[in-house]
Amino acid sequence: MRRIKECFDPRNGMNPGKIFDDGTYKIDSHLRQSAGAAIPLPFEPVIAFAAKDASFVGHLEQCNGCGGCRKDAPTMCPTFIATGDELMSTRGRANIIRAVLERRIDADAQPVLSPALDAAISNCLSCKACATECPSNVNMALLKAELLHARHRTHGTPLAARIISRVDLLGALACLTPGLANAGLKWKWLRRLMEKTLGIAAQRPLPAYTRERFDVWFRRRPRPKPGGRGRVLLWDDCFVRYNEPEIGIAAVRVLEAAGFEVRLPEGRACCGRPAFSMGRLDVAAAMGRRNMAVLKDNRDPIVFLEPSCYSMFHEDYRELRVPGAEDAAAHAVLFEAFMDHALAETPDAPAFSEMPGLTAIHAHCHVKALLDVSVLKRLAERIPNNTARLLDTGCCGMAGAFGATASKYNLSLQVAQPLIEKIDALPAGARLVASGASCRHQIEHLSAAKPLHMAELLAEAMEGK
Repeated sequence: MRRIKECFDPRNGMNPGKIFDDGTYKIDSHLRQSAGAAIPLPFEPVIAFAAKDASFVGHLEQCNGCGGCRKDAPTMCPTFIATGDELMSTRGRANIIRAVLERRIDADAQPVLSPALDAAISNCLSCKACATECPSNVNMALLKAELLHARHRTHGTPLAARIISRVDLLGALACLTPGLANAGLKWKWLRRLMEKTLGIAAQRPLPAYTRERFDVWFRRRPRPKPGGRGRVLLWDDCFVRYNEPEIGIAAVRVLEAAGFEVRLPEGRACCGRPAFSMGRLDVAAAMGRRNMAVLKDNRDPIVFLEPSCYSMFHEDYRELRVPGAEDAAAHAVLFEAFMDHALAETPDAPAFSEMPGLTAIHAHCHVKALLDVSVLKRLAERIPNNTARLLDTGCCGMAGAFGATASKYNLSLQVAQPLIEKIDALPAGARLVASGASCRHQIEHLSAAKPLHMAELLAEAMEGK
């Protein structure tokens, strides 16, 4: 056998040391890392990795290569499921990050500017599925944000990242002249300019701005009598405030009908999710500190309509070491979870009319990562004669600004395709609930469906009562 091996492989290039032992693969040799070895970091990490490991490198090294992220289940990892490319899996990204930091690839480039690193992390949707579905709970969203921040600190923040991370300012300015702003979003020459300068895909519809901001409506409306079940703070996220006030109005109606006194947190900043996703961790942390100052003495539930805002309070402020984050997280609750609990205590407040038919529910990725999604179905089925179904869907592919960028537009559509196919297959007359702003925008763009927020569904069921 040795002679046959030598005849067919005289240079010993095929499986050397494996077919015939030559000492190469002893159990204590050729290990990837020797004792005491550490991956060098060319930057000082900002994120605490408080949920696990308390270290960038320690968290990165949690990826053991088992390949759980290569499964075909609809959530983790969305871009891998869409492309089948190993680079798009959590394992592939982790391996590329290690290889770049160890200078095994792109050795001539500065690590944070490595083309291989950019290919790995820029296609991550930050959906957080890996944080719960990976057997080692590798949170690629945190690793990505840290690496983007390191790149910005070293080489400057691109204009697109600066603008996209401040959707709160864009919304406030646009709502000063919403007619002009909305007309501008449809001007082809302006969209082409936005694509050239900011990388925003010209073919991607952008959400229109409202003529009356939600917070303005809230201040002007007649004040109802205080409810008997206590006070809640309703967190009106940037899209509710500047683009979709009807969702906030529906939530106020439902909460007040359930007996709660609703207040808005006065002087609050944007939660910081857009900045965090863009790697502008200093901006996100500053927003977090401002919000913690606003909520310093709050002991009321903070009810969130947008899952990605909720996840900032539930998880990411702690990762940014924002003082007071633990206390705020203890009071933060998603609207659906809050209402499900409230209706469990008092089933008839608010009272719902019958709503025959099917309600299909697409769960936001951050809800899947942080909550038991069965609460969504249970809440919808509290409406009499309503049949609710949780769709077996993964990420919508929009992921904030990801799907709006020209370089990621086609990949965004690939990720969305299974979701859109399931929506298109729903029976005629079925209602669709999608409580994430990005999810709704993607669905409206790619299908004929008109998705509702769960608050809108409940408010609609209150009509006639």
